[in-house]
Amino acid sequence: MRPYLTVIYDSFHEAFVSRVLYILLLALTLVLLAIAPLGYETKRMVTLHRMSIRDVPSFVNELRRQDNAAGENPGKRIVSLAGGPLKELVNAKEDARFTGGQVNDVVDGLNDVLTKKDFYSEVAWKDVRLGEETKVLLKQGPDKLTGDDLSYFNRLLMRDAYPVYLGNVPAEQLYLTYPLLWEPLPLPITQDMFAMTVKYMLTGFIDVFVGMFAIFVAILVTAPIMPRTFEPGAIDLLLSKPISRSLLILAKYLGGCAFVLLSVTYFLVGLWLIVGWRFDIWSNSLLLCIPVFLFQFAIYYCVSVLAGVMWRNSIVSIVVTVLFFYACFGIGFLKTSVFEPFIINPTRLVRLVETDEGLVGVTQVGQFVQWNESQDAWEVVLQSERRGPENFAMQSILIGPIYHAPSKSMMYLQQPTGGGPRRRMGGGGASFLTAKWSGNWVPEEGPGPPTGASWILQDAKDNVLVVSSAGVFLYEGDGTQKKANFLGFDIPLGGNNAFKRLGPNEGVPYFPPFAAAIDPASGRLLIENQGSLYLLQRDPKKGYVVATEVKREGEGGTVVGLTGKLAVVADEQGHIELRDAQTLEVQKSFRPAGDTPPSALETSPDGKFIAVLFHDGALWLYDVEAGEGSRIDSDSSAIAFDEDKLAFADNKTRVRVRSLSTGETLETYWPASDWWRFSYDWVIQPIYYVFPKPGELNNLLKYLVTDESTSSFQGPQSTGDLREVRMADNIVMPVVHNLIFICVMLGITCFYVSRLDL
Repeated sequence: MRPYLTVIYDSFHEAFVSRVLYILLLALTLVLLAIAPLGYETKRMVTLHRMSIRDVPSFVNELRRQDNAAGENPGKRIVSLAGGPLKELVNAKEDARFTGGQVNDVVDGLNDVLTKKDFYSEVAWKDVRLGEETKVLLKQGPDKLTGDDLSYFNRLLMRDAYPVYLGNVPAEQLYLTYPLLWEPLPLPITQDMFAMTVKYMLTGFIDVFVGMFAIFVAILVTAPIMPRTFEPGAIDLLLSKPISRSLLILAKYLGGCAFVLLSVTYFLVGLWLIVGWRFDIWSNSLLLCIPVFLFQFAIYYCVSVLAGVMWRNSIVSIVVTVLFFYACFGIGFLKTSVFEPFIINPTRLVRLVETDEGLVGVTQVGQFVQWNESQDAWEVVLQSERRGPENFAMQSILIGPIYHAPSKSMMYLQQPTGGGPRRRMGGGGASFLTAKWSGNWVPEEGPGPPTGASWILQDAKDNVLVVSSAGVFLYEGDGTQKKANFLGFDIPLGGNNAFKRLGPNEGVPYFPPFAAAIDPASGRLLIENQGSLYLLQRDPKKGYVVATEVKREGEGGTVVGLTGKLAVVADEQGHIELRDAQTLEVQKSFRPAGDTPPSALETSPDGKFIAVLFHDGALWLYDVEAGEGSRIDSDSSAIAFDEDKLAFADNKTRVRVRSLSTGETLETYWPASDWWRFSYDWVIQPIYYVFPKPGELNNLLKYLVTDESTSSFQGPQSTGDLREVRMADNIVMPVVHNLIFICVMLGITCFYVSRLDL
């Protein structure tokens, strides 16, 4: 054993004396010194910014309505004290869209009002429910408040008066600090998001700096180790000892890996200390990235070792390793950046709805498709509005569609995600759209929905309900938006008079991303909002009232369902809770897909079955009467119930219709493959499957640091809504494939050396 340890030490020492190593260590040290002064601080939020107001046009409309109403109210106080630009916007005609400059005028006008000592009026706020913090400051006396205390008090008054538009504004503002900056830089994130944001940034930083730059330098440093082994004199001395040739090669290989282990450990331990000291985030999982990067280097180094043994030239060894890197990158690029985003994903079905005219699906890019039996293909019948790069994913969340049989129309909402342009412009509101059947599906933009409209539901009487931040609304329109003709152009009229509010008065506002579901038979609703569950009962006189309210354990996004017997809650950690439909007490809990978050939850019309779809394609079906659940598919992308049948689509755009009573497949819609699909299924995927995947270890890296196993197309701008298009990251497969590749390459190298005539 001692001779092999000596070989390992000699290999490590050979790399250690390289000048390139010292350049690498110097670069790593300079990077650590550069980021060490970074820090953060929290200050009380005494101003508003663009993202503080949800749906700016609707907020201005509310100010306009209050300003025109009789008597004193908060809106009149704001308008009377505001500067010219905000007053002009309030006094102007209603407009559904604002420019960036107009949003700034609103924000600046409100911030100016926050500094006014005479903003509060007891008469104006007599009908407003004040928060506890507001009451404490009110007892101190507004006249005695000055500076930031006054601005903070006025901000609380605005929040209490307009909870739907300003209710989710955090109490504190985060600032990034650095000695070279004159002023702290405000961060557009909350305290709750801070730790996760730092972890995401760490993941990207170390993946680029260590996973690419440092490992490339390590290849340069360690490439000469194997060729020098076969130089005259060196190999003779080694073979004069009673050691195995294969074990000699493996010892040299481990010596090079030991050198990289030291370098990566030095950098990541230093980074761990800085992040913990400066940001108070002691992420021990960051240290687990050390073996990940060592493993990534081992993949490239086994190729370098084989090339060094065969050609005995360090330059050739480096070139072969670089070519191997580009080959891995090329195969991965073809699959994940060419075929999948431009050919496969655009046709992937993410919604299904049964209509009188047949099964309709919605693709990942927002196309409505219907099955054409004569062509054995999905035919595009409707194109929804897209936002952003259409070939990657909808930059808006399509909510629904539902089929309204009396009007023979599909109805749906489109809600911009956190990074959508309308959200950046202060809009952030959903659009209500319909598609009526008249020999074909004819799209029509409906009336403006309530602020924060996030769910569209339908009861057994075909009543259409929209659940928004302000509560539950009954849709009473005809599916069209009122328009006025001006100079030959149709001008949409504002307002949402087509929606009648049905309550409730408790528990609102709901802050997105909240979850909602309906029991069609009884008309009851289940709402999940910031960790609280609300069971809403329909009262003939009062509308919807809160019948039961419970606080659930756990945080983050959810999807919910409701039947006559059970209330179902599935959270983003993959837990499924079955609760009593009256008391909302937990009865059973499952985790059928591990920690993969769900994307959809549906209940059958009779309430006897519950289906949960996960972002990794797993489909779980629960039989309420039998009290048992089972995983019925592992590649699903959309689900829909129709009486006693369940339709579900897979990633090949195939739809199967399953009988709920027998479990048999009744129908299958399987489109014929075109040339591009055939190439992907039979050429790209097989090559990608057998090829090593060193680049995909970044999924494992992200999972270790952030504890998330899925990726949203919106990235850091994601709203957290589980209905957003996400892709499940395969963590295990790249590790297994890469480990097999290392073993095969080292096996070939050892066999080759054993057959050499030295």
